[in-house]
This record gives sequence, structure tokens and C-alpha cells, in this order.
Amino acid sequence: MKRNLFKKLLLPIALLLLLAVGMAGCGRGEEEAAPTPSPTPAATPTPAPADPPPATITRTEFRWNDFAGRDPHNNPGISAEGAPIWWDNWANLRAATGGDYVQIEFRPGAFDPEDFDDYDDFYARAFDWMGNWGEAVDMWSLDYISFCRYMRIRIRGAQGGEEQALLLHFQPNDGPVFMVPFDRLVTRGGEFARITADTQDIYIDLQASGLPGMTNRMHIRAFAPATIFLYSIDFVDPVGLVDATNNETIAAGFTVTETGPILGEALRQVRRGGAADFIHWNNFIGRDPHNNPGTSTGGVPIWWDNWANLRATPQDDGVEIEFRPGAFDPEDFDDYDEYFAHALNWMGNWGEAVNTWAKDDIGWMRYLVIRMSGEAGGEENRLILHFQPEDQPVFAARFSDLVLRGGGNPEITTDMQDIVIDLAASGFPGMTNRMHIRAFAPATITLQSIHFETFAGRLDPDAPLASAGGTPIEGGFANLPIRQWAEEL
Repeated sequence: MKRNLFKKLLLPIALLLLLAVGMAGCGRGEEEAAPTPSPTPAATPTPAPADPPPATITRTEFRWNDFAGRDPHNNPGISAEGAPIWWDNWANLRAATGGDYVQIEFRPGAFDPEDFDDYDDFYARAFDWMGNWGEAVDMWSLDYISFCRYMRIRIRGAQGGEEQALLLHFQPNDGPVFMVPFDRLVTRGGEFARITADTQDIYIDLQASGLPGMTNRMHIRAFAPATIFLYSIDFVDPVGLVDATNNETIAAGFTVTETGPILGEALRQVRRGGAADFIHWNNFIGRDPHNNPGTSTGGVPIWWDNWANLRATPQDDGVEIEFRPGAFDPEDFDDYDEYFAHALNWMGNWGEAVNTWAKDDIGWMRYLVIRMSGEAGGEENRLILHFQPEDQPVFAARFSDLVLRGGGNPEITTDMQDIVIDLAASGFPGMTNRMHIRAFAPATITLQSIHFETFAGRLDPDAPLASAGGTPIEGGFANLPIRQWAEEL
């Protein structure tokens, strides 16, 4: 019975053992081939910040300044563009506000042996005596400031021709000096700049003129008297951005030529063009009319001066000359014909003999510039200009018959002005060593300075009239129609 029970249990036990062994084998197989772990999800990378877009030229004009209503005696602190004005400079000049412009009357100092050892010293310290308008405007503070192709200056002159007395001076970032005579600035059309009595926009080609395309210091300097009306200054037509971190004068797309300071002999060359392009006859500011100074402001001997039939008084802006010509007196003259034939005896006369032939760079000149004003205006109808170079032929004309540069005839006003006389057109030689202003009727003028300008030809001091030009008066001074002129008044 027990044996039969054991037999009955043996089969289920065997089956259980076989199942256990199978399960153990399955476990060993799993150890040999471990399952691949599930991958960990990758973190999403943070994108790198994008580079800012490069700055681009977004403006076409940059205003330096506008001078409408500007008080030249008060630094406004901020330019019309909104940039700080660090300083402004108005030296050796008189300036006045006039509506939409500022009037600048440059009054450069003359050579004075008490101030300068000699002319070399005078020119070497030119910044001491030149007339100067200047401003330092923080142009670098403007957004996207650019180097520009042109500088546009809105300007006019009191007479026209003021470009021959002016220099344009840049000194960006207190660095190199760039200075160009105004009449050598190249305009957008490829011509030299010319200032007229009409308001105009002069577009200065900066690269062609040897100037950088932007600056933060600018000057207009004058080495001879001149009056201009300044309206506005702009830089236009940008060509490349200024690097605000390295804002030197290297202009993108430019070949900048540093002209350097015009000092010493270099300024002589500007002032005289290398061949007497500018020759001072004399300056009469502070001049004592009762004392021959012996030497002109041009540095050459004055042989004699003559102040006859007049009263003269030194003024701050020149010498006031009150001409007092003598009236007809039958005790002195037989009749009016004799009176007018001997006009040199009774006319009021300012005159000087200056040894201009002694100058090394003497030449025939195109223009005579007389800076003067009248007490009442209209004095041109009472005055005569008279040359008699080397005591030879006589050249003379009534002031109202003289021809101005550009045409027309002089009109003397109560304002100080440069009367620019075209010598050849007026019948005069281009140089003299004897000059007179005579009056055949009462007149009062203030005489400030006289100079010759614009070289026209070499002069042989041994034969000074060989190429004088002009038209001498046949029969000399006595043949002038002085009686007719007097009767016309």
C-alpha cells in the first residue's frame, strides 16, 4: 500500500524537479546577455546669442553747426546737431549776429617789431596774429558718425574774393594738422573754391583737398583782413563709418594727405603764392599820420609820406583822413582853368613812396585791395587814385571810375569794406612805389590797409615799367577832367 503511494507521488515530484532545473537554466542565460538600458533623454542645448547686425550707414548728412541767431560772444554748449561744443574761439576779429548768419570780420595783426624779432618769427607764430574762428564739436558722440566725401559750407563774402585771405584748418582728435588755403580747396565740380558776394553752398571735396572726411576741431583762419557771413556747415555723402573705439583720422576709402602746420616760410608761400601772390603796401591801424614810420608793414623802407590839405587822426580801426582841399582864390590863380590845371597844389592828398622794388618776390599783380570806409558814403565821387611808379608815367582815375574785380565800380559806404580794384581793367600797372589818394572835394574816409594780391607776372626791378600794363595819362595829371568831376557833384 505504501509502495503504491510512493509510486503515485514519484511522477509529480519528477516533473517539479525538471521544471526547477529549466527555470535555473533560464536565469543563467539572462546573466550572460544583460538587457540594453533605455537611453537617457538628451538636454536641449541653449542656442548661442546671435552676433549683432553690423552698423550701417543710416544717415546722409551730419550738421557741424548752424549759425542762425548765434551769439559769437557766448559758447552755446551744444551744437545744432545736439553734440557738445567743447570750446569755441573767435580771436582777432569782430563778429555780429545777423538773422540766419553770423558776420565775421577777421582782423589779423600786422608785423610789429615789438612783438616779433623779424618776419621769420612773425610767420613762425602765425597762430598768434591770424584772425581765427574755431570750434571743437564732439562729432564722435553722434550715432553712426561717418567719414564723408564732402563738407558743405554755406557762406558769402562782403566783397567776394575772400578765399584769397583764408585757410581751412582741421585737427581731428587733437592729432595731425590738416590745413589748406581756401582758394586751393577743390570743389565737387573739380574747381577751386571761390567766395562771392552772393550766398552759396560750397561743396568741398575733402579727399581731393587733402582733408579727412570728418573732424571734431575746425577753424577758418585769416592771414589778411576779410569779412564773411557764415550760415551753416555740414558733412554730407558718407563713405564709411568712424570706429568709435579707434576714431583716428584714417578714413575708410580715403587717402589722407597730412599737410602739417603752415608755419614759417610755408605760410609765406601761402600768403604770397611763392611769387608775390600777396604783398602788403601798408597797414594803418594805430598809425600816427604825423610821423613817417620809416618802414612799411611789408618790411620795406618808406621814402616819404605826404598828408597835405587834410586833418588825420589815429583810430582803433585805421586812420581817419579828413580831406580839406583848397578853394579857388584869385590871388593864387588867374582863373578856373589855371586852378584846375594846377590841381596838385590844392587837392587834399594822402601819399606814400614805399620801396616795393626792394622786395625779393616782387611781381606785377592783378588786384589792389584798399580796406576803407567813408564818413557819409559816396566819397568815391570825390577821390582820385594816383600811381606814379619810379617817378615816370602818371596813372590816375576817379574812384567811381575804377573797375572792381568781377566788374562794376566802387561805392564807398559807412561800413568798413575791402574795395578790390582790377588794376589792368582800371588802366593801372600791377605795381607801384608811389601811391596817392587825392580829394578834389571835401571828404572824410577811414583807411585801414592796402595790399596787392594775385601774381600776374615777374617784375624786373631794373626796368620796372617794361611790362607794367595799364594806360598812362597823356600829358600827365593836368589832363584829368577834374573840373568836370567837381561840377558834377
